[in-house]
Amino acid sequence: MNLTVLGAAGATGIPLVEQALAAGHEVTALVRSGQKLAITNPNLHVVEGDATNRAAVSQAMNGGDAVISVLGARGPVMAEATRAIVDAAKQKGPERVVMLSSFAVARERLTPVAKVVTGIAMGSQIKDKAAGEEVLRASSLDWTIVYATKLTNGPKTEPRVVPESEKVGMSQKISRAGVASFLLQAATEDLYSRRGVVITG
Repeated sequence: MNLTVLGAAGATGIPLVEQALAAGHEVTALVRSGQKLAITNPNLHVVEGDATNRAAVSQAMNGGDAVISVLGARGPVMAEATRAIVDAAKQKGPERVVMLSSFAVARERLTPVAKVVTGIAMGSQIKDKAAGEEVLRASSLDWTIVYATKLTNGPKTEPRVVPESEKVGMSQKISRAGVASFLLQAATEDLYSRRGVVITG
């Protein structure tokens, strides 16, 4: 498949790109600076630009089969970036969009303590991500939103989908490599279509 990765030079984006290339996929990576992505592979195509820039997003998504967003939390970018993704998908495709979010945004899935702590520590970030998710959910695209628990840089852990009956707490963690493998599988195997799913390690 031809995959577009937004946020490819980030801490989760790098293992995602590496895993996608290792699986034989073509990857188009949107990064603010090509120097930050120290991966060389003939199947890797780098587009420099900001994820809130609609022209750059459109260029990166052109001709793709699926887009995976692992955009970070720096600044209020998610709402604007998601609008750019949806607009580009309507014009040039792809229809399939997998977006990484934080468990803190899935407010109804949290334990009472986690809800209070994340609300205080991540209030503006939660608001921005939630706004972006609303844009995606309102679209006609084939989307999946993945809510990961606390991210670590440890070795790849097998991701576990948290049942809807189970609350998520502050102590639950998952490695970024594990998240990357789940995102890749969701995008390429069309899993959890038009659903939000919480994962942990």
